[in-house]
Amino acid sequence: NSLRCSVQITMQISSSKISLDLFNFGTEAALSLEAHGIGLVVLYRTRVSGVVINKVEVNNILYNYQNDDTIDISGCRHSGTVYKPGTVVNSDPQICSSVTCSETATLQTSGCGPLEQCQGNGICMSASTCTVTGPTVIDAHGHMNSIQDRCAYSLFSTPSLPDFHVLGNFRDRRRKDLSFLDSVTLRVDGHEIHLEQGGRVQLDDSTLTPSSSSQLVHGVQLSKDQTGVTAKLSLSNLNISVFFDGDTAQIHLEGPAGSSVEGLCGNS
Repeated sequence: NSLRCSVQITMQISSSKISLDLFNFGTEAALSLEAHGIGLVVLYRTRVSGVVINKVEVNNILYNYQNDDTIDISGCRHSGTVYKPGTVVNSDPQICSSVTCSETATLQTSGCGPLEQCQGNGICMSASTCTVTGPTVIDAHGHMNSIQDRCAYSLFSTPSLPDFHVLGNFRDRRRKDLSFLDSVTLRVDGHEIHLEQGGRVQLDDSTLTPSSSSQLVHGVQLSKDQTGVTAKLSLSNLNISVFFDGDTAQIHLEGPAGSSVEGLCGNS
C-alpha cells in the first residue's frame, strides 16, 4: 500500500540524536529507528498486551557504524491475538471456513459461496435449483421472470457438459394471452428426450415407458412415479436432476465449486 502519513519522535540524549518514525500505509505499518553516536545502544520493543512482537535496535558497539533499523510492524488482531501477514488465523474444514491475515494485514474470511455447500472436508460443492412453473422462471439465484411468447428456450446448460442441454417449450392453453410450460426437452449427445404432458416420454421419434425403476437412456436415468418424471445424469462429481410433472419443472445441479449455470436458469 502507498504511504499515507508518518509521525516522527525525536529526542536528544547527551550528544546523540535519536529519531523514531512511525509510517502508515493504510492497513500496513512500519517502524524506523535512527540513532547517531559512537558506542550507542538504542532498543525499542513493540508489545501487544504485554507480549513482545517486534523490536528495532541500533547497536554501534556490536555492529560498527550501524545508524538505523527498520521493521514491518503490520499485523492482524483476532480475539486478542496478533497474527503476521500471510498467516492462517483459524481454519475449520468441517464447515469449509478459514480466516487469514492477508499480505496487506487485513482479516479475510473465506468459505463456500452462496450457491455452494460444504462437503465437510474443506471442499465446496455447487448446489443450485431452478424452478419453472407456468410462464414463470425462478433461476438459480432466486431471480424471477416470465415468458411472454410461445417458444422453446434454453433453460439449463453448463460448460462442464457441452453436449447436455435442457430446453423448456412454452405454449398457450385455455388462455391465449399467457404461455405455459408445456414440455421439457433434454438434448444428450445428439439425441432428444422429451418429457411431455401426462407423464409421456419420447426419445427422438420413439415412445418410452419409464417406471419407478430407473431406465438408462444415453447416460440419463429415467424414472416415473405418481408425481411426475425424473431424469438424472451423473458424471464423476457432477449430478444433474430434472423433474417435470406437466406444469412445473425443477432442475437441480450439484458439482464442484465454480460450476456455472447458463440459460434461463443461470439468468432468468
